[in-house]
Amino acid sequence: MTADLGSIWSCQNEMRNRSRQIGELYTDVNTVIGKCDEWTGLARDAFVTSADAEKHEIGIWEDGTLQAANALKSYYFTLEWAIRSVNNIRAQADELWALYQAVPPADWATHEAAIEKELSYLQERYEYAKNTLSEEALNTGASLREALYFTPEDLHKENGTATYVDYGDTRSLTQKELADMLARLGDPSSSLFNIDQGRIGDCHLLASLNAYNQTEAGRRYLASLITPHYGADGKVDGFYVDFPGFDRDRKRVFVQDVLEYGDTAGGSHNADLGSIFEKAFVQSHMGGTRGKIPTWGASGSLSALTMEDISGKATHPTVNLGINRESLKNAAIDAVTTGNPVVAESSPFAGQANVTIDGNDQTITVSSQHVYTVVGADENGVTLTNPWGYNQTTTKGKKAGATFTMSWADFYANFGDVTVGQIP
Repeated sequence: MTADLGSIWSCQNEMRNRSRQIGELYTDVNTVIGKCDEWTGLARDAFVTSADAEKHEIGIWEDGTLQAANALKSYYFTLEWAIRSVNNIRAQADELWALYQAVPPADWATHEAAIEKELSYLQERYEYAKNTLSEEALNTGASLREALYFTPEDLHKENGTATYVDYGDTRSLTQKELADMLARLGDPSSSLFNIDQGRIGDCHLLASLNAYNQTEAGRRYLASLITPHYGADGKVDGFYVDFPGFDRDRKRVFVQDVLEYGDTAGGSHNADLGSIFEKAFVQSHMGGTRGKIPTWGASGSLSALTMEDISGKATHPTVNLGINRESLKNAAIDAVTTGNPVVAESSPFAGQANVTIDGNDQTITVSSQHVYTVVGADENGVTLTNPWGYNQTTTKGKKAGATFTMSWADFYANFGDVTVGQIP
């Protein structure tokens, strides 16, 4: 097991020094602001606002580089232990070989069982050391990416104002949110999260996650993809998330914050495990919250690709070609019957539809090119849930519940495909 321990130690030292230098930069910005006492007016106000925003980013940068240094330091000690362990195993194997060589050939048979047992024990110790180091490498890589990660800027103008907001902005998790997530993670027999899509165009992700959330088997599978991370104080401070469909370098993600304009932003404002999956998914895309094309962001993707990311299993949609409508219906009914996750994407020509919500007849607008979770289906119709957490009625400004039932005729008129995922 070869490695350059000195190089890793030097790297963590360099990161620690960078953190101190960034802290000094924070102090310098404060000093500059402090020299503006006699400057008044709109220009001064704009300057201070801008400087305060930079201070916030500098604070994240300082904290991130320190986290990166600590992650490398932790990996250093694990690697040091692994190297020492493997060297000891090799030394014992050499002794065993020398012992075997010293035995006369006529006596080999009587010693063979004992030697095989000792070799098996050494092999187990080696596999344990190798696997421990491999796991720590994945965790360290995930921690480094999170610590040194800035969500790419994704500016959008606020409705009716000249103010821009950055959909890539993040916020820290509260202890209450972390405790609630741990409790839900420990009991997959009930819902893991409440989907409430914010301003990010990741309906393909949230609707797919919600599809897995419909059954206990799906919830247990999602729960298996999340591992709590405990800080030095023994409290949970974040989560590792594994996406089997990603390549090894991106497979494991460490999440310590959530997207301010993402899941739950439009409703309860309380982050949940859905928010954790969302941040992990966004963080795994170089374009952040922006569109898939051309920036390779997390927004505007296809449900089949997202289902494959979640499960690691190839997934293909059943497309509405007009002549295969029974195939769409059968795909949805079979998925609901067997407990597989299933979603439906509306067509570019979607419009008004007569539906039933909470037992009442309503007319809603089906959003075009939007992904809905299929929560029920039989010969009489299909029930879907909008990841927005509501549906827009044809009455301006009036909203209805998120879950609705429609006839297959209305479904065929408004939806372009059905995608069935897998639970590994």
